Amino acid sequence: MKKHLQLMLAVSLLTGCSLAQADSNEEKNPVEAVAEKPMKKNTEVYVPNPQVTDDRELTKAGESLIDVKGELTLKAVKEVNKTFNHNGIEYKVKDIKLMHFIPDYSLIDFFHPYTHDEEFDFVKIGVEVKNHSSGSYHFGPVAMVNINDSIHKTWEDDFYLEELHGEILSGQKKQGNLGFIVEELENLEKVEILSGDLVDKDKKKIGEPINLVVTFD
Repeated sequence: MKKHLQLMLAVSLLTGCSLAQADSNEEKNPVEAVAEKPMKKNTEVYVPNPQVTDDRELTKAGESLIDVKGELTLKAVKEVNKTFNHNGIEYKVKDIKLMHFIPDYSLIDFFHPYTHDEEFDFVKIGVEVKNHSSGSYHFGPVAMVNINDSIHKTWEDDFYLEELHGEILSGQKKQGNLGFIVEELENLEKVEILSGDLVDKDKKKIGEPINLVVTFD
């Protein structure tokens, strides 16, 4: 309960996180060649991430693949498919994966703001957000992540940079991934996700954060 309250208090400080994400990402990732906007704000099709190998073909722990971006190995996966309806916002957490990545040498500079290791583990969260309301809102699908009750990450640590936080217009859909680098994990036991507040166009908070706890068997 104490950890949950700490997460809730921290997220209250991040109410405006989605409004500031774009500026933060530009400062954190000066390498333009790999830090360009990888996804349109509203997309119905999968758009490969420019920094990370496409993991869609990896479905079982131990599987790996190599492409021009590096070598990616799946260590654990959980199909979540949990949907929340929040004042006209439909928010879905699709899956969570623990992966090991050895990025190509050409991408090393991109990852330096996040880690100085030449290979690393990361937790990837797949999400989808739809706005069924008649108004526009600001919403961050993942404001904070608590991994194995010991590793704490915020939206600023996400290196996928797929513009999932921020304004979502009436009728708009966003889908994509967020990735958080962690120290090498032998096992992924639990992931707790806390979304950002739901904020209207006048920057007024109209919805509390959504909390989801996912355990791995």
